[in-house]
Amino acid sequence: MELRSWKRSEFMSNIAEFLKLAGKLKKIERTGWVTRVGIENPESVSDHSFRTALIAMIVGDMKKIDSNKLMRMLLIHDLGESLIGDFDIFAKKKIGENIWKEKEKRAVHEILFENLPKNVAEDYYNLWVEFDEHKTELAKLAHEIDKLEVLLQAVDYEKSGYDKNKLEIFWKISNPLVKDSHLRDILEAYKIRVS
Repeated sequence: MELRSWKRSEFMSNIAEFLKLAGKLKKIERTGWVTRVGIENPESVSDHSFRTALIAMIVGDMKKIDSNKLMRMLLIHDLGESLIGDFDIFAKKKIGENIWKEKEKRAVHEILFENLPKNVAEDYYNLWVEFDEHKTELAKLAHEIDKLEVLLQAVDYEKSGYDKNKLEIFWKISNPLVKDSHLRDILEAYKIRVS
């Protein structure tokens, strides 16, 4: 449904539902920190998405690329988890990567197309698909930023006193995936700066 054809009350009700679903991400814990490290009160999916968007803004502007598109991609990259929850990489493998991807794709489609005007939903969905397929240079960078944020959070937890050996699994999985030189420099500076 196009924006101009929506009745004001219906439009606002649907936007409110979209924001309610997005707000659920504030309460959904990033499960890997709980199951792999035993962290009490871990970051939420929303916490993670917010910092990925900030990184995207900074790195995009530094590189003089489309930081707006990069931020938007990362703001919605975990939106589907508001309906299906957060699963770490091990849980996704147990379920089956293709099954997980299809489940997440359906959730994102439902959230967007049931609550936003069609043209807006299509735009956001296409951004999500671009991120998910990570074929474009921007989507590849977005994936690296996603992994960088995991590493920054691991540093935060280690500096807070959590077991470095338990956190090692996150370094083994995410560290090799962060290849961009700017992102590597941010990671090295962060490890030194955080106390």
